[in-house]
Amino acid sequence: MYEADRELVAKMLAGEQRAFDVFFDTSAQRLAAFAARRSGLDGASLEDVVQIALIKAVRNLAHYRGEAALFTWLSGICLHELADARRTAARRPAHVSLFESSAVQEAITHLSAPEHEEPVAQLDAEQQGAAVIRILEALPERYAFVLEAKYGDGLAVADIARQLGVSAIAVQSLLGRAREAFREKWLRETSSASSERSPL
Repeated sequence: MYEADRELVAKMLAGEQRAFDVFFDTSAQRLAAFAARRSGLDGASLEDVVQIALIKAVRNLAHYRGEAALFTWLSGICLHELADARRTAARRPAHVSLFESSAVQEAITHLSAPEHEEPVAQLDAEQQGAAVIRILEALPERYAFVLEAKYGDGLAVADIARQLGVSAIAVQSLLGRAREAFREKWLRETSSASSERSPL
């Protein structure tokens, strides 16, 4: 299991430049999408988080044991960096001059927004996104991995199979079980949320 990942890491530890190129080419964009789904950071901050996570991963390659997919290991490093970025952002002073805020100037220029961009719609979308992340993090690691790879990153079943070192049929079966587990947790989450909002 994860033989290809172990081989790639061994080549990087041996200093093979091509292996580093493959690592960055296959990880950077996917890690940026992973981080974006888990934070409300601006583009520059998100880019910083991804770069720091990749650098820390390269520095700590000797600690990768191949017990999980290389991307799963990398995602763990990224989650720590996101937590650090959130703490740093929380410590910054909150006051901003309205006259210096480009967001405020934009809002004044365009007083009405399309319906899908209205605050209520954005809040609903953010709440649903947060619920999806909570559920993914509560699922078994392999379930979360295949769901993110397939629906978050848009990878083909064959690509996921190569990453996991299993057959495409095994991935399809795993996806089926993962979707069912996600669906059950989603129904529980949404039904409990609606009962909490219910005045009865």
